[in-house]
Amino acid sequence: MTSIYDLAKNGKVQELENKLKQVKDPNDYNDTSKKTALGVAVFNGDIATAQVLLKHGADPNGLKKGRPPLWIACNHRNDKANTYERLIQILLDKGADPKVPSEVASDKGSTPLIQAVKTHKSPSIISDLVDHGAEPDQKVGGKSAKDLAQGQPKILNAMKPYLTRFKDRAIEVGKVTGFIMAAMYWANRNLKVAAAAGAVAAVSMISKDAIRRRFRVSGSVDDRYKKYIKPDATFDDEKDAEKQELKDDMENIIKNNHLAEFFQKDDSFLEDVVNKAVDLNRDPDNLLDVKDLVHLAFYQPVLYCDDSGSMRSENRKEHLNGLSQRITSITTRVVPDHEGIELRFINEATTPAMSKPTSENVDRIIQQNPFHGWTEIGINLKKKVLEENVYKPLKQKKMKRPVLVSIITDGHPEGPENSREKRHTLKDAILECGKILETYQYKRNVVRFQISQIGSDPKAQQFLDDLKDDPDLKNILFITSERLDAQFRELHRNEDQLEQWLLELLMAPLIYAQPE
Repeated sequence: MTSIYDLAKNGKVQELENKLKQVKDPNDYNDTSKKTALGVAVFNGDIATAQVLLKHGADPNGLKKGRPPLWIACNHRNDKANTYERLIQILLDKGADPKVPSEVASDKGSTPLIQAVKTHKSPSIISDLVDHGAEPDQKVGGKSAKDLAQGQPKILNAMKPYLTRFKDRAIEVGKVTGFIMAAMYWANRNLKVAAAAGAVAAVSMISKDAIRRRFRVSGSVDDRYKKYIKPDATFDDEKDAEKQELKDDMENIIKNNHLAEFFQKDDSFLEDVVNKAVDLNRDPDNLLDVKDLVHLAFYQPVLYCDDSGSMRSENRKEHLNGLSQRITSITTRVVPDHEGIELRFINEATTPAMSKPTSENVDRIIQQNPFHGWTEIGINLKKKVLEENVYKPLKQKKMKRPVLVSIITDGHPEGPENSREKRHTLKDAILECGKILETYQYKRNVVRFQISQIGSDPKAQQFLDDLKDDPDLKNILFITSERLDAQFRELHRNEDQLEQWLLELLMAPLIYAQPE
């Protein structure tokens, strides 16, 4: 009989799911590899298997023996899909303790944080580990994580306590402290008003929880903070400074990504983005990084969806609908009101309603789509996405923004008899786009491509694996490592985590899939 460990090691997700319904203990430990079933899934970068095990109660700390799953994830160097950083976040969310070291003798008691520094994890991951209890000053073999990070100012800054992390310069100390204290002042002031109206219970729960989630501190202001707060303090005190900081960041993005031909210094589009971003950052309910939203705003998002007949199974259509509505919401948070997403389908004819729809209209469009037909994904990428949103504007010299094409599919290329759709058609369309851009004197990264799987079709998974392994598409096409519907099911009850995951998903091709 195959063990839970072996099923996890081989990525047999469905068999593992069935086995775990019969066997109550998912913590199958292998003394040879010094890993639990969860540990080996993490080692393989198998997010789906890891999530199944965690769902069935696997210990995120790996029974505190051998190599803990979090240590394993921190020990792996980043791949293009950023799989291990995502696993770190999943494990921390499930209660993994970053203070639990490896018990394997050759690891000499090293901690997840030390391994994360050694393998060059991002500052955000370093901060996540510290925020969950990792100790930067803990020495192992005479050196701490902080010692290993010398000469890396961003990593050292990421190890600071949350409230002081962004205070590298004196002006930022006042700004961060003042903003947080003003937020608290605002929340408490409104609590008093609400109390007079007899609504203190409801408002306190909403406002104070928003402050806690946004800043990881209590919404109550005690005597320690009174010196920071002026009676007439408002959220407008630092607007000009924040706007200038965002403008500086935007100039760097334009310079580093060669986008000067799209955005002039006094562009009204950029001014609108800055104003909306600053206002959004003052909303206590906002949990997304406005700098990421600003970066995303440079690109015209095109959501290209599979609406073939197979999408009617496994609730794929419903999951696509939920994902599409949230992607629409995220991509329009800081852009001008007249801008928005472009929605396209493999089979359904394009209508005016699919241009810059609201989230509500996206819901209506998908509900009314019959979802039938083949998966001629490459042919229609060119016809419905690239011709309309790239080639036509190029010819008319009206291309306003670079383009981010997000493809969601549940299958592999397939068409009726005599169809021109072949396995290589999608690849050919993507490569042709780069060549056409170059003929108009644009760099090929002006159009970014991302493809994600929805559903459990093994042929779809193999198709995406082949694309990922194709050297011609390296740094051109970003392949999402997770099944979108599985992750949606996992996070749909926690809107904050769901939105953060989707923002990271959308940002990935802007960060990782860059041409050499």
